[in-house]
Formats: sequence, structure tokens, C-alpha cells
Amino acid sequence: MVFYALFCLACVLPVSVLGYPSQAGTEACLDLTPQHGATAQGSTSPYMLSVDATSVKQGGMVTVTLNATTASDTFNGFLVQARCTKCTTADTAIVPGTFAKYTASDDTIKTMDCENDTMNSMSHNGNAAKTSAKFTWKAPADFNVAEGIQFRATVVQVKVTWWADVTSDEITVTASSTSQVAPVLTLAVVSFIAVSSLLL
Repeated sequence: MVFYALFCLACVLPVSVLGYPSQAGTEACLDLTPQHGATAQGSTSPYMLSVDATSVKQGGMVTVTLNATTASDTFNGFLVQARCTKCTTADTAIVPGTFAKYTASDDTIKTMDCENDTMNSMSHNGNAAKTSAKFTWKAPADFNVAEGIQFRATVVQVKVTWWADVTSDEITVTASSTSQVAPVLTLAVVSFIAVSSLLL
């Protein structure tokens, strides 16, 4: 009887410890909080988010890497989003950019759709322990350049051990060349019309 009870516990334990083995739950989309019934760790996170650029044009691409600071600090789950840093709703403003795998064959990560936007989040795929995850993010072509972007992650080591507010450096967004040309062309047309009317 004891053996049977231990066998049943062994079968259930892997699922219960890892919570959402296939990816983060959509319940975590807004507050990036795993629904595991445990609070975030108060210690310094053993994980870091790095970006390959701190400035990107509208519609431009950024490479994002989530790394463990030591080889022993593996993680089983994570959820990463781009958040607006200069919006009035910065804590809940998920920037509607587009995540993608850095390597197409990487089956350890997958994109997520949060708050009715497609591929605006990146999460784990499966519960294999890993020390890093690498992906890309494309900025919206019409992003307001007055607002900043920062990647924010929650990283789960195991079900009851996780860290919130793992953040990257802030990224500024600049106007793309096409968005800069449009006002110039508009001004040129207006000037031409004005000069033409004076000559008539």
C-alpha cells in the first residue's frame, strides 16, 4: 500500500512542481505572476535579460537573451514581454511588438498571445531545465518615439521558487527613415502649392 502511494506521488509530482509545463498560463499575461500559490523571491535574481541594442528604429529588430548567471541556476519556465516605460499605464502597457525564435529550430521556447495581441510575449515550451533562451523582438512600425521600452521577465526555477521583475536596459525608439521622409514630402508639397498660388 505504501509503495502504491509513493508511486502515485512520483507520477504527479513533476506536473505539480512545474505548474504549466508547456508554457506560461495566460492568467500571468498582465502581472507576470505565475499562478503557483507561492510568492516571488526577495533575493537578487540569478537571471538577467540582455539586449543587443539600446536604441532601435520603428519597425526595427532587437535580440534579447535570458541567461542564468551561473551554470547551476537553471530555469524551467519564463515569461518575457516588452513594456512601455514612459506611458501613464507603464505597469500594464504591453508593447504590441512581435517576438520570434532566434533559431527557428529551437523547440524550448514559443511565442504567446496576450491581451488579444499576437506574439507579444515569449515563454518556455516544455519543462526542460535550461540556462539560457535567445529570441528576437520587432518594434511596432508606428511606436510613439516619445515612449521607451524595457523587457520584463518572470523566471521560474521550480514551481515555488521564482523571481519577478527581471529587466533589461531601457531601449529608446527612433523614427524610421520612411516616417521621417513623409513630413518632409508634405512640407515640400505645401510649399510648392503656396508658391504656385503666388505666381498665378
